[in-house]
Amino acid sequence: MTVRIKSKAVSGLIVLMAVVLLSSCDYKDFGCPPSPRKVNVLLHFDWKAVDSIPKSMRVVFYPEHYETYAQGYTFFDVLNRDTVIQISTGKYNITSWNLDTEYVITSGFSRQPMAYATTGSYSPHGNETIPAVLDSIFPGQRVVDYPDYMVHGNLRDCMILNDTTITVPQDSMVVTVDVRFNGIRHTELVENVRGTISNVAAKRYMSYENQTEESVAVMFDGNAPSGEDRLTARFWIFGKEPTDEGRMRHKIVMFVWLKGGQVFIPVDVTDVMAKYSRDDKYILIDTKDLNIDLLDYLRSGGMTVAADDWESTKEIEIEF
Repeated sequence: MTVRIKSKAVSGLIVLMAVVLLSSCDYKDFGCPPSPRKVNVLLHFDWKAVDSIPKSMRVVFYPEHYETYAQGYTFFDVLNRDTVIQISTGKYNITSWNLDTEYVITSGFSRQPMAYATTGSYSPHGNETIPAVLDSIFPGQRVVDYPDYMVHGNLRDCMILNDTTITVPQDSMVVTVDVRFNGIRHTELVENVRGTISNVAAKRYMSYENQTEESVAVMFDGNAPSGEDRLTARFWIFGKEPTDEGRMRHKIVMFVWLKGGQVFIPVDVTDVMAKYSRDDKYILIDTKDLNIDLLDYLRSGGMTVAADDWESTKEIEIEF
């Protein structure tokens, strides 16, 4: 059987195909941008400014125009070593932070400006008297655990068109605080030490250098080093002041459990905290001799850690 097609029909078909072809963005003469394609990117982390290298990282790519893709962002969870990933071509802002944390919660990373890290409320671990004391010292201020060590990195306007290597410099997201309460005698009686510092930040935005939020008191672990007349501690905070407005008072209270009693030692550290800027990543609080003999507390029957004791306890005034 022979099929005949009229010449007019053939001409119409040719014209239709030409229109479709010329209307397609694949026809480069029309200047249409090419569709995004996947390329290989080697992620490299620069650890020069970091004290402790984390085990794993989250790296989030935020495209310049969210409407370009069905999903507004792309993230990769990788180890701390060089890793090859695949991502669509385009211009991105990049934010990264570490994942190997126990007491830090990250949230809001679906939109880069809202990505933040925060800590949870302090758990008294069966000792309900500590919150009562803290509430009498820092009335109405929320008490949280100190955060884990965290790092972060940011890159702006990163154009990815072909297979390439991207280096993401990392910086500390937290401030390291070293505390030394000197002149504490008979520390051999100490069984446990905890401390708290007031008016520091509970939240840190990962896409900004120093932007923090919410004023809280941070609870931290302490020590009584063997053979030394001092109480010490090392912990991290997200920042010493949650805002740039005003100057807040900072107090440290060391809670000491003794063999036969309990005591807490409050010290105003506002002056030494004021010596450090918001850009500093290390704070040293090193007191002069406080001239405190823990044995004196036991001889007088000990001081129970309770809210009522704070009212009759004079805050220690010291000079640094």
